[in-house]
Amino acid sequence: MTKTFGKYHLSLNLRNGIGLDLEFADTKAIWVMADGGDFEAAQFEGIVLSLPFCVVTFGQVFLQGEE
Repeated sequence: MTKTFGKYHLSLNLRNGIGLDLEFADTKAIWVMADGGDFEAAQFEGIVLSLPFCVVTFGQVFLQGEE
């Protein structure tokens, strides 16, 4: 589930893990779904919070070719 706030994205996803982790990502590689339903590689810059059984991310997504 993803919610957009201007150019920032807040996402909540499920995971198979119970550890706690906080990551400040500068150029984390991610996959995004384009308008046509195709997947594209992108970069994520923001905060990744791993909680038991879920991952919360908040930050910006940059596609190749965009500035």
